[in-house]
Amino acid sequence: MARIRVLVVDDSVVIRRLLTDSLRADPAIEVVGIAANGQLAQAKIAQLAPDLVTMDIEMPVMNGIEAVRALRAAGHRMPVIMFSTLTERGAAATLDALAAGATDYVTKPSNVGSLTEALARVAAELLPRIKALVPHARPGGTSPGGRSAPRARGAAPRPAG
Repeated sequence: MARIRVLVVDDSVVIRRLLTDSLRADPAIEVVGIAANGQLAQAKIAQLAPDLVTMDIEMPVMNGIEAVRALRAAGHRMPVIMFSTLTERGAAATLDALAAGATDYVTKPSNVGSLTEALARVAAELLPRIKALVPHARPGGTSPGGRSAPRARGAAPRPAG
């Protein structure tokens, strides 16, 4: 089975490294690229056709909410998991991101004792969601790049006979 292709989008070098290390530890996942803001993510998505994107909310140039809106407006349907700090202000931003078309959210680890603990927390929270959301792991999934395969409206399969 093909590995799940993930693009990591976050303006923090530390968080990008934490995410990529956590994801690369799982043999079912391939980190195909990273981007430091939503604008760079748009170009990377067009170039790399990831199956799923992890996206920070607060970033310079183009934030995560604007980036999700732009992805959906361009027809991209791959899952986008918002990966952000969940404060009161962050909670409102997460709801905005979900309304804009994000698929799910995961809270960034905070107040952890060590890098090992942070990696374990990210893996425990993020990996099951990635595996549950990527359609090509199941029959009838989407094509690479997250665009749904064309299907006629209202068309139902005809019974054999």
